[in-house]
Amino acid sequence: MIIAVTSAFGLLVAGLLLHLMRRDHLHVSHGVGWSVAIALSALLGFAPGIFDHLAQSLGVSYAPILGVSIAIAALLIKALISDIESTRLRVRQQRLIQRMALLEADLSELTGKKETGD
Repeated sequence: MIIAVTSAFGLLVAGLLLHLMRRDHLHVSHGVGWSVAIALSALLGFAPGIFDHLAQSLGVSYAPILGVSIAIAALLIKALISDIESTRLRVRQQRLIQRMALLEADLSELTGKKETGD
């Protein structure tokens, strides 16, 4: 019974992630990472004993904590990547704002008109 539940859950998560990728709700640039998540979710859904064998080979005495640890590490890496991307976009936005201000100043200088604030 437990294999049926984990299989259904794994397929549900894999299907949801695949649906979100195809509908462009998840950015394609992260497609490889999400594809790995889909494959792992489906694999672990059908073969939950993989964690038991992996934990045993790594010397972890309580196998579910290995999954929790991997999930926490994956979420931490995802948060770090999101922060890096957010910072990069914010810097780009600031540079575009500065460039636009310089171009507006040049334009007002060339036309001789004084720009009014928005």
